[in-house]
Amino acid sequence: MLIVQKYGGTSVGTPERIQRVAQRVARARRAGHDLVIVVSAMADATDDLIALAAKVVPNARKDHPRELDMLLTAGERIAMALLAMAIRELGVEAISLTGSQAAIITDETHTGARIQEVRATRVREELNAGRVVIVAGFQGVSRLTKEVTTLGRGGSDTTAVALAAALPADRCDIYTDVDGVYTSDPRRVKNARLIPRIDFQEMVELATSGAQVMHPRAVEIGARYNVPIRVLSSFHDDDEVGTLITMRDETMEGLALTGLACEGGYARLSFHGLPPDMAVTTDILERLAKGRISVDMLAHVERADGRRQLQITIPEDALAEGKPLCEQLLKQHGGESIEVKPGMTRVALVGSGMYGLPGVYARTYTALSAAGIEVHAVSSSSISISLLVESGDEDRSLQILHQAFDLGETNK
Repeated sequence: MLIVQKYGGTSVGTPERIQRVAQRVARARRAGHDLVIVVSAMADATDDLIALAAKVVPNARKDHPRELDMLLTAGERIAMALLAMAIRELGVEAISLTGSQAAIITDETHTGARIQEVRATRVREELNAGRVVIVAGFQGVSRLTKEVTTLGRGGSDTTAVALAAALPADRCDIYTDVDGVYTSDPRRVKNARLIPRIDFQEMVELATSGAQVMHPRAVEIGARYNVPIRVLSSFHDDDEVGTLITMRDETMEGLALTGLACEGGYARLSFHGLPPDMAVTTDILERLAKGRISVDMLAHVERADGRRQLQITIPEDALAEGKPLCEQLLKQHGGESIEVKPGMTRVALVGSGMYGLPGVYARTYTALSAAGIEVHAVSSSSISISLLVESGDEDRSLQILHQAFDLGETNK
């Protein structure tokens, strides 16, 4: 069996943890598996390198993105070389490869490149020679300019699943510091339940809504190429405990709600008294897009006097640019006023069984209303409902909805 394993920064955060990972890899190799190992930088290494760059050049990401990529890729190279040494000390042949050597081909974007292709010829050659192949995550080489690039947030997850798809591997195991995917963040909801199996679509929704176990880009690749993904803890030896992310089949539970996730850092902007013209809304959205300001939620209401109220949600860190632009647009279109409410959180309810099921909205609003929690906006997809609440109500909202939908450990 060919397995790709990925180890996050905490899993290789100390020499002792690197040795523990090496022992796990050696056991799997001796059990007869072919192995490709993807590693992140040791815990805090990337943050330390970014801080170091900031001491030398205040705006390195903006002014020197190529050199920042060259700097940041050092973190993974350190981890991969140390792990290769540790595995070889255990009598198992191993070799480390950078993203360039493993032919992770990306576009030309520095500090946030996208994988375009994985030419896994060198990786296959090393596997055929009987070696464990350790690949640096988070990095690649651009197709046209042959420059070193980094993949941005979640880059090592993306590297691992892309390699698994290209080889192709039988499975991709993501080792992290948690046991798997839970019905909600167990640090916030004490009786959150481990989900043993979840489909790709639900996992993408949870990941894009704030669940930090896996990056949505990696899950999307797994879905596209049907690569089964397991999320496991590297801190205990029981590989039967964890979450399998896979295609949905008839044996999987048709739960109304699979899990909850949340993401803070949003602001709500309400335009009052706009003309009731779709062209006005379109112009506002186009101007925000040109300003690289992402709109998350949108709703509009027609008033009795024929004017329109438009409500949008944007990242709070975009307010410095977004608010003046919105005020300019309000004036340009003859609107009355604009109300800005920062400090908002988007809480998402995810479950493929929710579509067409009566009572989901009623149960949601009843539970939150009874707790005095105001919902300021709502959006939905075929498998999710997203609610905008004040950030101060974030934890309570998770706990209340988790209980309202009987997701806890005692109800499994």
